[in-house]
This record gives sequence, structure tokens and C-alpha cells, in this order.
Amino acid sequence: MLTFKQLQDEQRPWVEHNFPGREAVDPLLGAVEELGELAHAQLKMRLGIRGTEAEHKEHAADSVADVIIFLSDYCTAMGFDLQSIMEKTWADVKQRDWQMDPLNGEAQ
Repeated sequence: MLTFKQLQDEQRPWVEHNFPGREAVDPLLGAVEELGELAHAQLKMRLGIRGTEAEHKEHAADSVADVIIFLSDYCTAMGFDLQSIMEKTWADVKQRDWQMDPLNGEAQ
């Protein structure tokens, strides 16, 4: 199983080799582009056009992975430990209860 930490560690030398001198914003822009591709696949699947549901799902899954890969690169460029920030943020988010408190999501 690949952890976010492993992804960042494996990705760092690959990025340095393939994209030397890239700016920290570049992987963020890549993530946004891939998010657009995910939305495109979802829209075409919803409308039932330009491909089969299976083709759209395959493209969507690939786009999700690409978003994560680009965000991992962004985190590395910004000095963020993706594993740590995911664990911390998820610990906060999973405490929210939007059914009990639709206004703030605060658990009672």
C-alpha cells in the first residue's frame, strides 16, 4: 500500500529530474486542470454522451489519482507533509455532524 509519505518521497526525485526549476504553483495548476477533467468525465457520464459509463468512470478514476499526485507535488514544493496534514484535517472533519447541526456541523 502506498502512503502519502511514500508518494512524496518517490515523487520528489522524479519531479526534479523531469521538471527541473518548476515553480511551486505549477503542480497546483496541474491539480486544477485534472479536477476540470474529472468534472468533464462526470458531466459526460451524467448526460450519457461521448462514451460509455465504463469509459467515463475509468477517466474519472484516473483524474482523481492525477489530482492527488499533483497535490502531493504541491505539498512537497510548499514543505507540507501530506500524510500529517491529511491525518490532522480528517481528525477535525470527522467530528462534524451536519445532521445534528446543519448550521455549523458541531457535534452536541
